Amino acid sequence: MKERIAYVDAAKGLSILMIALGHITKFGNPVDLWMSSFKVSIFYIISGFLMSYSGSAKSRSFNVFAGKIIKSLGLPYVIFSIAGTLFKAGCVYLKHKPAEKIWDTFLSYLYDSIFLKGVNSMWFIPTLFIGELIFFWLLRSPKAIKILYAAAGLFAIKFSFIINDLFSAGGIFEMQPGDAYDNVTKLVNAACKGLSAAWFLGAGYIIYIFYSRIKGQGIKLAIGIPLSLVNLVLSQINTGVDFNNMKEGAYPYLFYVCGITGSVGAILLLDFATAFIKLSFLDYWGKNSLIIMCTHTVFGMRTVAYEGWKKVGFMPKTGNMEYVAECLVVLAILLLIEYSIVEIINSRFPFLIGKTGLYKRE
Repeated sequence: MKERIAYVDAAKGLSILMIALGHITKFGNPVDLWMSSFKVSIFYIISGFLMSYSGSAKSRSFNVFAGKIIKSLGLPYVIFSIAGTLFKAGCVYLKHKPAEKIWDTFLSYLYDSIFLKGVNSMWFIPTLFIGELIFFWLLRSPKAIKILYAAAGLFAIKFSFIINDLFSAGGIFEMQPGDAYDNVTKLVNAACKGLSAAWFLGAGYIIYIFYSRIKGQGIKLAIGIPLSLVNLVLSQINTGVDFNNMKEGAYPYLFYVCGITGSVGAILLLDFATAFIKLSFLDYWGKNSLIIMCTHTVFGMRTVAYEGWKKVGFMPKTGNMEYVAECLVVLAILLLIEYSIVEIINSRFPFLIGKTGLYKRE
């Protein structure tokens, strides 16, 4: 088993912190636009990056590979989906709502889980699961298929809207609005986000092949800075990006350009930085990113931090830099809460995230 790569854990840490902060901010601002341009795609790219580094996707049989991701992604998804669904219904009960409202809430989140929309931020887990399975198949496909997917994968998100139209009014498979139609849409969207995830996984896989040939730290810095600056500029142009809601932004092609430039730029700069200093803060959250993804919105921790700070602080009504600073304070509060959750799960309930042994500190 190969050793962990410090800058990869740091990059995962940066990604999960941007995702958490993005769930706190409510106004479009330059920081939001920058984060949205690559905060999800970098996670997929890193996954492909690690597959290339370890060779695991090529060396393992399908049964072994599928078993691994079922344990590391599928098991946490099922456990936290059940817990999250019960928690959401329980919260409605505590508000003394009618039994019908409690039941509707329970069914709503149950359907979200079954049809892979996920409870809140947990939407990400099925897309990564699907993306990794598709990419496993692509690695073993003929070269022509890989080339075709390199082009077709760019339209995976648009493809979802085409399929959904088949089930909407006037479509070939027209369905009446309601649970059945909503559930089909959820499943289609999850599958197409998985197709898009596979494209970024493939990009990460190829990027590592070239990345591994870069030896000098000065070269990494020299490439990382301009890539990050390009991403920063383009991210302000391509407004409205939201991977979860399948929004590629005002200029869809920039969705992919920014996803690559932002991710690779960040990886290069973090690689350069970790050669001189230990980024323990990012490293910690990177190693525990799955727990953060499964808890910070699902169990209301984000809301507790946000509403709690509003009681003692001041949240501006516009998305200016003061607002961003206030949101960073909320993020700090959220991380304090999440730190306790991470430590408890790692030390007492590691099976919740697919681990079989107790957490060992490095």
